[in-house]
Amino acid sequence: MPSLHRNKPVISKIIDRLKIFVPINFRLHFRHMIHSMGLSRIGRQNKKTYKENIEHFKNCKDALYQMATYGHCNDFALFIDSYKNKAVKPVKVLDIVLCENDPILICVVKDDLSRIKIQIEYHRKIGVKHFAYIDNMSKDGTFEWLEKQNDVSLFSTSEEYRSARQRSWMRQTVDFLGYDKWYLDLDSDELFSYPGIENKPISKYIDFLEKKNIQSVFTLVLDMYSKNSLFSSFVSEYDFLKEYCYFDTDTYKIQKTILRYNVSGGPRTRILSKSDQSDIQCLTNYSLVKWSKSMIIRAHHNFPLSSNFETSLPIAVILHYKFLPQDHLKFEDHVKTGVHVGGSAEYKRYMKTFNENPCTSFYHERSQKLDNSMDLMKIDIINKGFFGEFLAK
Repeated sequence: MPSLHRNKPVISKIIDRLKIFVPINFRLHFRHMIHSMGLSRIGRQNKKTYKENIEHFKNCKDALYQMATYGHCNDFALFIDSYKNKAVKPVKVLDIVLCENDPILICVVKDDLSRIKIQIEYHRKIGVKHFAYIDNMSKDGTFEWLEKQNDVSLFSTSEEYRSARQRSWMRQTVDFLGYDKWYLDLDSDELFSYPGIENKPISKYIDFLEKKNIQSVFTLVLDMYSKNSLFSSFVSEYDFLKEYCYFDTDTYKIQKTILRYNVSGGPRTRILSKSDQSDIQCLTNYSLVKWSKSMIIRAHHNFPLSSNFETSLPIAVILHYKFLPQDHLKFEDHVKTGVHVGGSAEYKRYMKTFNENPCTSFYHERSQKLDNSMDLMKIDIINKGFFGEFLAK
């Protein structure tokens, strides 16, 4: 019998065959068990990297061990190397006096000025007073505009983007800004929301989280779309919120895994995925977190993993604007460079569908229009009990 330690194809074949018989949660558990026991190349390499670098991560060694156990080899090494190299440089660090429950919005950006302007304007209105942007070699004026904003701390990095490096850049930035604070971790195409946000600003929301002893907010990534085809050219890049005002209420589903509560579905699965790919797109996020030194924040789950299970249903929503007119060229670049997960497999799938049918649209007869935040209560999986209590306060 071939050795599991040396024969990677054996591991891959076993996991592939499991797909026929068992659900994704068991397959994930099996894969992670193989990694954690050192029975795969990834597991052995990650354990070696962990032992060699633990001195740099004494404050979060347990979280780092979990990251080594449940992460991919290349991702783990990239995170470690970027952090050790101190790839993030401060440009302007503000000394803003905040109340205890005022969050700092933190975001990595490259060449996305129109979205950033809308993101900052929106979050100023809901009570965010301090923004921290990490500029990754922008050339469209994003860096210069951010530098002029009185409520923005600005950082820069010249490292080539990878998702694992992005997480390292975030931690390096928080090293400058301080721990045991609330952070709102967003991408440039995201806006944070929850039912009642018009009358209850984000500091009041965080007050309620503190009373409920919740420090990591289970958030649904809610894809927003227009009535028209994807990448419609007539939509103004500075006024897309009015057009991209529709969302799905009944196509999302939740499955508990060992990493998190995994949300899948939505219009991307409904239109852009094959029937056997429904679990590929993860729409879980933990965007609002009280970040301690013992934590490592990831895109779709945090370490230690216990922080991902404080609620079993989403208690916030990210309004996600991913298919604007200017995104067409951006997606094509992702396909060419392969900088995202799986060689940008997600974007290859999107562009293949769109190129085959340029009239592709997310809109359908059950689409819900977002007139105000209370419309979010119509989403099947939103935590209605939580918000019933929150709104009654």
